[in-house]
Amino acid sequence: MKYEWADNPHLILPITACFVVLVPSFAAVFISLLSIIVRTNLFGPIDEKNLPWSERLGRRNARLYAEFFSPRFRTARRVMTYGVICYLCAFGAAFLIVTVFGHPS
Repeated sequence: MKYEWADNPHLILPITACFVVLVPSFAAVFISLLSIIVRTNLFGPIDEKNLPWSERLGRRNARLYAEFFSPRFRTARRVMTYGVICYLCAFGAAFLIVTVFGHPS
């Protein structure tokens, strides 16, 4: 009786390659988004303290939107874009391989 440690041992390499791409791309997206959040001014100027909450919230959202799309965060947004594309492609390839050919182990 022959012991096989995997149902499809030839799929171990492509699935491993997909996860080798998936993990760093997820980390790149997480780190770039964290760098944007950390460098953004969430509280605003002191003269907004006496405004009603709805107006403070509206000004904060407008400020966050303007800062997120400012040229200062262009590199971080580009890293996030490429990271999400790589993450989705690697996850989709792994899903396609597992769906079509079966689970490797």
